[in-house]
Amino acid sequence: MIVEQYGLRYTRVTEHDLELIRYWRNKDFIRDTMQFKEYITAEMQQKWFDKINNKYNYYFIIEANNQKIGLINYKDPAPNTKTAEGGIFIWEQDYWGTPIPVFASLTLLECMYEILNLGDNSMVTVAKNNKRALTFNKMLGYEIYDEYKNDLFYKLILTKDRYFSKTSKLKKAAAIYSKGNTQIKITATPSDLLSDDLNGYLSKQTR
Repeated sequence: MIVEQYGLRYTRVTEHDLELIRYWRNKDFIRDTMQFKEYITAEMQQKWFDKINNKYNYYFIIEANNQKIGLINYKDPAPNTKTAEGGIFIWEQDYWGTPIPVFASLTLLECMYEILNLGDNSMVTVAKNNKRALTFNKMLGYEIYDEYKNDLFYKLILTKDRYFSKTSKLKKAAAIYSKGNTQIKITATPSDLLSDDLNGYLSKQTR
């Protein structure tokens, strides 16, 4: 599965990506911001992939300028809660402080809220001492609603209504930056690893 927008490309994680992700995920500057801080072995990484490789979890490698720069995801959009949990980390530090992480988040949120209708809320978990991530998520419209794990982390939530009200200006800026390249393109073959909504969307595109 490949998603493209704003001049960026997102490829769904496969087993071939596991060592790349594990390499960067174990770097101290990444691991220190995460809830799970232990060193991740190859066996642990494989077990993680086996657990998330299904129609309820979507993890993508972010590619900018033909370079793999980070990982973004939404997972477990449980129908009973209508809440999906998102996450992003950028390992190529040259892209920190650039618009690229914002564009990546906008694309995933647009897929979730406007194309696939996967839920009414998006939730993220951010370490309290990760000021960069807190500022980033608040800019997207997320609001703090709870504390987590011995008060070391915040839970933040973005409702569908707030998404539409807070991201319109960001989308306009993204369109200018990417020279109007705003149309989302999703390339995939319908399968059991995709949600019913996504399979339905793909089927409509081929008619």
